Amino acid sequence: MPLIIAHRGASAYAPENTMAAFVLAHEQGAAMIELDVLPTADGRLAVFHDHTTERWDGRPRPVSACTFAELQALSIGGERVPALEEALAFAAATGMQLNVELKAAGTGARCAALLRTFGVVEQVIVSSFLPAALHELRATAPEVRRAYLMGTDTYRPDVRARELWPFFALRAVDAVAWHPYHDLPAITQVIPVVRRAGYQVNVWTVDDPARMRLLADAGASGIITNRPDVALQALAGRV
Repeated sequence: MPLIIAHRGASAYAPENTMAAFVLAHEQGAAMIELDVLPTADGRLAVFHDHTTERWDGRPRPVSACTFAELQALSIGGERVPALEEALAFAAATGMQLNVELKAAGTGARCAALLRTFGVVEQVIVSSFLPAALHELRATAPEVRRAYLMGTDTYRPDVRARELWPFFALRAVDAVAWHPYHDLPAITQVIPVVRRAGYQVNVWTVDDPARMRLLADAGASGIITNRPDVALQALAGRV
């Protein structure tokens, strides 16, 4: 069965990117948790998706201009913003695997240092849409597994070509995995080609059971979903 990866935790049921969502994902049986990381003005790595706080407080403040304490003052559906350290401590205590998405360049070395501190390097794959972030990680922490995220909203032909044939990009950052958007053109034809080349393919973000089964049949290694319980039920019995 493909790996069930909880997108921002079990975010269909608990506030995204919070410890409550991570605990629930673990309870629902997810094998891995996907989470987002952004740097703060005081040098911390916060588990937070958006580049501004506007969705949570109506103010378009850049996260990079906020201290970690200011982010923690936000209410994320009644929960607070965790530091990356809290998520890594949770992974260390439970054995949960993590997919840490770097949302900004210049954070790879700090992220890798924390993975080493908490002893979870083998439990973590670090992903990004940003080649600069993956190159930095490769240069400073080659032991950390890397995944290239693809599926941006663009009509640029070079980007569409890269998604249809991702091998040059994957090799450039020495990635072990490709993380494509589940509805990219010809995705079910591309997945088996990428898998045969030796890469993991973890598709995002899939909540429809029929779509999950289709992608699993195409050879997806992992399904990134807001509903890990639904995914486990939909894919039960698959090898």
